[in-house]
Amino acid sequence: MDAALLWSALSLYGVGIFLTLPSVIRRRPALTSASLAALGGGLLFHAAALALAAARIHRLPVADVPGALSLFSFLATTAFFLVYLKYRITSLGIFMLPLAFVLTLISALQKESLPGSSQFQGGWLLVHIASILLGYVGFFLTFVAAMMYLIQEKELKSKRPRAFYYRLPSLEICDELYFRSLLFGLPFLTIGILTGFIGASREWKGPWELDPKIVASLITWLIYLFLFSTRLSGNWRGRRSAYLAIFGFAAMMVTFLGISFLSGQHGYLPTFGTNP
Repeated sequence: MDAALLWSALSLYGVGIFLTLPSVIRRRPALTSASLAALGGGLLFHAAALALAAARIHRLPVADVPGALSLFSFLATTAFFLVYLKYRITSLGIFMLPLAFVLTLISALQKESLPGSSQFQGGWLLVHIASILLGYVGFFLTFVAAMMYLIQEKELKSKRPRAFYYRLPSLEICDELYFRSLLFGLPFLTIGILTGFIGASREWKGPWELDPKIVASLITWLIYLFLFSTRLSGNWRGRRSAYLAIFGFAAMMVTFLGISFLSGQHGYLPTFGTNP
């Protein structure tokens, strides 16, 4: 049943993305009600799919790759709505929604392999995973703002701005979205890493500190901590910080997806309480 709901959400996401294109192409000040209705309907179906999966397994459905991708896509689409309602950036969907659609598609195509252990029901693990994913969504917005900033800056410096220039927000709006999303993502990633450390120290045996996922998460955290500190001090602004945000997002996606398949005890299927 939750699979059917997820496919319904995916279909509505596709329709919503398709319907956003005319608004961007024709430089409309807002998205059409049809596109927003399709995306909102997809979000509701997606929420129902996640709720049904959680009720079926009695825990947050993120213990495997499909579940984690699905929840991230849901949060990213929710973030799109919240940012759009505040800034009314019609081109925002072109940057955010395709990735959410692709990750939802991958989640729908993959077969679930949820473990039956009650270890995934701990409250600390719920906080750990939810915080990590919220932090990732914040950094996804930082990446999108950086991309829009770089494109807009290039168009402004050119003698003949192309049509896309008129479809992007101002540099000031891009910069504001950039900083606010960074300010949102970093505390959540910090909480996620700290709660992960607490849980691992209690449950895992052996040298868990050198697990590839933990090392990669720390590297990603340090990148964004450096980005935040340089931005706060005023040393790095504009293009340099935008490029670093793009690099940080690449590191985040490697940590989120790639490293998970190399981790023996801290992927999407950790084995707490056993020797590595």
